[in-house]
Amino acid sequence: MLIAFDGAGLAGPITGVGRALLDGIAAYAAGGDARCVLLAPPGTALPPLAGVDVVAAPHGALARQLQLPGLLRRLGADVLHSAVAAVPLRAPCPTLATVHDLPWLHPELPEHTSRWRTFATRLAVRAAAAVLVPSAQTADDLRRWCGADAPRRLHVVPHGTRRGPAPTAAAVQARSGPLLALGDDRPRKNRGRLVRAHAAASTLAADLPPLRFVGPPHDYVDEATKHALLRECRAVVHVSLFEGFGLPVLEGLAHGAPVLCADLPPHRAIAGPHALFVDPRDDVAIAAGLVRIHRDDALRATLAAGGHERAGAFPPEAVAAAWARIHREVVA
Repeated sequence: MLIAFDGAGLAGPITGVGRALLDGIAAYAAGGDARCVLLAPPGTALPPLAGVDVVAAPHGALARQLQLPGLLRRLGADVLHSAVAAVPLRAPCPTLATVHDLPWLHPELPEHTSRWRTFATRLAVRAAAAVLVPSAQTADDLRRWCGADAPRRLHVVPHGTRRGPAPTAAAVQARSGPLLALGDDRPRKNRGRLVRAHAAASTLAADLPPLRFVGPPHDYVDEATKHALLRECRAVVHVSLFEGFGLPVLEGLAHGAPVLCADLPPHRAIAGPHALFVDPRDDVAIAAGLVRIHRDDALRATLAAGGHERAGAFPPEAVAAAWARIHREVVA
């Protein structure tokens, strides 16, 4: 069986979700259940992927619809596994679409979703043989949005990540880096409120570490630098107003960092009791959380140890196993 993984989301700098996709593909190839081809946009810079053939693929909505079916036919693909919602409507093989979130169902969010995105997502959901989502919240949102047209094969497959070394209490105490906020600068990421809360918290704790925002477009770093920051930061802070998953929370847990995050259902599903949760719309609550996660050494050690263990439930191998099961189902 030949699985063609659609790397459309890898164009430009590879962020956390892109890295999770590549880790999942590498684990899939290592399992040896099928041949793997990664369809990458031209010019994409990729790390080595053992057992995976990389093929240049058309990029752009129209080119993908017109040219991708022919490429899949020439490759003899049995399944097209797309890490984005958009799939070619006339593919010669079963397609899997991935819907990460549906922010247009949350009008309270301070950002706009184009009509084209909602239209394209609905077409893809109808055309795909199966739809993958990273969280129960996204699955519920998709069912609510589609109603009677909800996909019959809808699978919750959380993202995975590699864990760093298990943290010791001394190592957690020695963390002297910044309060690290990973992610882009979309309004939903709540950067403005976090900056205000940090300023207020600094009046309560003069030794509070600085904030550092890492992510496109202003402070993109490579994976090695990001992992170093995750090992050194005082804590990971992720107070988004909305998430379909929340990969920075998982990455923080996996690297033994204490995590302060918004009290959202996907974050609860990732961290369980092993994060400090705050109301992302409450400046005072965020400020108090920043002071506490900096000052309370016992809490920091408990969160780091429990969080690292919790992250062990999200390995890339589990993602690959879920994908393989779904691929066999749609081919059968």
